[in-house]
Amino acid sequence: MTEILFYITDTPGVRASLAWRIAEKAWRQQRRVYIHVASAAEAEALDAHFWAEPAASFLPHALLGSDAAAASPVVLGHGDDPGEHHDVLINLASEVPDFYARFSRVAEMICGDPQGRKQGRARWAFYRDRGYPVTDHRL
Repeated sequence: MTEILFYITDTPGVRASLAWRIAEKAWRQQRRVYIHVASAAEAEALDAHFWAEPAASFLPHALLGSDAAAASPVVLGHGDDPGEHHDVLINLASEVPDFYARFSRVAEMICGDPQGRKQGRARWAFYRDRGYPVTDHRL
């Protein structure tokens, strides 16, 4: 069964940085990571953020559909097809993607803004109502 983890913080505007930290930890554990966002523009913005943060470290990543994606341990994408990924899903979209159950682990985030909390609670309820055990990490 897919393991569902929620990372919860009262700090608004930290989703990209938190996603980087989670992806970096998974990569160091030699796991493959797919980070799901809502649009191509969000994937490109996250890609730019990952190249800049943190300045003293590096996280190998690529955009889904790029030549480097097949060999990259961390892939950023959107849409209905995460490619060949099935290990760790970091969901940054406001809704649960249809393909979530193919992953062994799903990481969700709830950050400080009211709309994000509301959407996060809906995702939590989605998983809970389907019988998934949900673990939370308060940051």
